[in-house]
Amino acid sequence: MRFSLMAGAICAAVMSATGAYAQAPAPATPAPIPDMMPFDVPYGTPITADRAAEVVKAAVAEAKKSPRNWKLAISVVDTNGDLVYFYKMDQTAIASVGISQGKARTAARFRRPSSVFFNVMQTPAGAFAATLDPTLVASPGGFPLIEGGKVIGAIGCSGATGDQDGVACKAGADTIK
Repeated sequence: MRFSLMAGAICAAVMSATGAYAQAPAPATPAPIPDMMPFDVPYGTPITADRAAEVVKAAVAEAKKSPRNWKLAISVVDTNGDLVYFYKMDQTAIASVGISQGKARTAARFRRPSSVFFNVMQTPAGAFAATLDPTLVASPGGFPLIEGGKVIGAIGCSGATGDQDGVACKAGADTIK
């Protein structure tokens, strides 16, 4: 009798467990694999310090537009992500120095805006992005500088909100055609 009760309990547990699996939703269909590689922009001749100064000047002008008073650290890097030009506005947060360089380095090395990584990391599936490169900065405000269809460097801004950093740096990046 005792064996029958135990066997019955085990059968009931197995049946209820298999019923739960039967009701689980079907796995999602994986996204199609694109034929073209995204962000496949070739590297060109690296930006010079004089050009970088012009890019930074445009970013500073955007940050100072009235009524703005965004205090930014602004970095321009070459195609390898190495610093070419740096400008720090008065009273900019000290931490923003390294962050601006990281945003620029990320944009140059990955040939895409740093905000792409920010957006990816907002999803559960995007947690892997932090493992790509220990120097990756996943925050708005880094843009590749593209001239004639080639990456010549990147600009990164930090000190305000990510969106404000992005607006100022985009103004600098837009001076390169």
